[in-house]
Amino acid sequence: MGRRALPLLLAPLLLRLGWALQNVTPQLFGAQAFGTLAAFGDFNSDKQTDLFVLRGDSELNIFLADQKEPYFKPKVKLLLTNVVITSVVPGDYDGDSQMDVLLTTRPQKQPSADLTVLIFWGKNQTLDINHKLVLNRTFHDEPLIMDFNGDLVPDVFGVTNETDKPQVLLGKSLSWQPALDAQNKMYKPHSHAFIDLSNDFTADLFLTTLVNDNQIQFEVWENQDGNFSKATHVKEKPKDAVVVGQSVFADFDGDGQTEHLLPACADEACQKSVIYLSKPGADQADQWFPVLENFTNKGTVWGFVPYSEDSASTEFSVPITLHIGDYNMDGYPDALAILRNTSGSEQQAFLLQNVECTNASCQGAHRMFRVYWELSGLNQIRGAVVATFFDIYEDGILDILVLSKNSTKGNLAIHALKNNFEADAYFVKVIVLSGLCSNDCPRKITPFGVNQPGPYIMYTTVDANGYLKNGSAGQLSQSAHFALQLPYNVLGLGRSANFLDHLFVGIPRPLGEKAVRKQEWTAIIPNSQLIVIPYPHYLPRSWSAKLYLTPSNIVLLTAIALIGVCVFILAIIGILHWQEKKADDREKRQEAHRFHFDAM
Repeated sequence: MGRRALPLLLAPLLLRLGWALQNVTPQLFGAQAFGTLAAFGDFNSDKQTDLFVLRGDSELNIFLADQKEPYFKPKVKLLLTNVVITSVVPGDYDGDSQMDVLLTTRPQKQPSADLTVLIFWGKNQTLDINHKLVLNRTFHDEPLIMDFNGDLVPDVFGVTNETDKPQVLLGKSLSWQPALDAQNKMYKPHSHAFIDLSNDFTADLFLTTLVNDNQIQFEVWENQDGNFSKATHVKEKPKDAVVVGQSVFADFDGDGQTEHLLPACADEACQKSVIYLSKPGADQADQWFPVLENFTNKGTVWGFVPYSEDSASTEFSVPITLHIGDYNMDGYPDALAILRNTSGSEQQAFLLQNVECTNASCQGAHRMFRVYWELSGLNQIRGAVVATFFDIYEDGILDILVLSKNSTKGNLAIHALKNNFEADAYFVKVIVLSGLCSNDCPRKITPFGVNQPGPYIMYTTVDANGYLKNGSAGQLSQSAHFALQLPYNVLGLGRSANFLDHLFVGIPRPLGEKAVRKQEWTAIIPNSQLIVIPYPHYLPRSWSAKLYLTPSNIVLLTAIALIGVCVFILAIIGILHWQEKKADDREKRQEAHRFHFDAM
């Protein structure tokens, strides 16, 4: 797992010369590298992230991380009958600090049917196959898993067959209640999110809605004292956007605030694709800035792959989605996207690198995406349908997983690509737990991986040039339509080896609570993993954090250099000592000889 440390200034040169990804699929999966990757989570609480993989229509396999090859082995299997599993969302839905698994299903050969939700309860780090909850209401679209009432137990949000207004199934009590007095219909496939958009460290609710049944707009329901009372901010889609993909959220320009990114097409066939960024303009009103318009490579035009719900189609199709992650740890999140050759049928995964803006159209954003066309390893995978980031070796460096159509048994193939690009950069990896049990967890096992939606993380530090640098991210803000978000956040720090001056963590709060639940830690060591346990929830100053250091190659090289210097100095001291001893012996012989002649 050795990685070469290279100066960050060489990054553009490396990109031009063809930086490569290493295919490590056999080491990770052996002969089991097939299926549809659906979710991530530490199912058995061993501090290693496991994979939730669908096979066929109705089989779920949980690949548990292992220390021996293959590093991921299918250990837990769940098989349903006469249904198609459409999504998997791990979480602790009854508050017992053990990971449960929520599945959404629909009848076979009925792609437009409502979705049934099942929850299989976790027990002693496995699933109780005979003990499950089948919700008594069906959903029009995949639900959003969020923390609606601020008790740090995931809730199930969506529109059901009971009413056109959104409803929520509260976790733990498993009771239904109205969620919002929304006036507009929900867009399908939606890209709702549960993330802080008002900079108060409390997650807000972002909705994708329809006006007059045809106009897409975006609504932010701000969390005000634990209550989502009304839409506080509404904006329409970009005027030129005909096909709209999934909204995603990231601190795109590294200013500590979350921005809204939207992939879209200017025509139904996606012959012209664009990625927009929503950001306040000069008049403080939100504006859409194109941050990627050029999808042309060597005269060939590429574009996004439109989503298809055609009941006659057997092709695997997902909405247009960007998967966000900082692959080069420079502090600016990059993205992975699936693009299709508009003049043919070739379909591949591409890395979109976050770089300084060079186009007049994106000056308001200051940053832009640039497609990295010649990424060896990634461009060799044909027929890609999904690509996402994943920390394979739990070392804080984001690798890449790709799903492609080229497989047997009717399943997708899984490809694992190791990221060998370290660039002499630093990171901090943060995971926020539920804090539902602290010293009294079942079987004395702390649930380090029970997926928790809603926490928000922000850091401030000083970069290598002495300027203040910020970064932020939300944890598990989206869960539907193969969002494939990780249960932790890896925040790049660039080449600055300075301590993090401040790291803030905020969690949702219950109805009527005015005080923000936020805690601050100072002097966090770079290249470390921070596990935050917010216990008790209402008392942030009592929250605890466990710090695990991940030494980089720089530390190793420094240690080798230090040991080398010490050995060199010791060698010199030894040589000088040996020479001095020889001189002393010579003097003693001379003294003995002189004494002998004097005696005569």
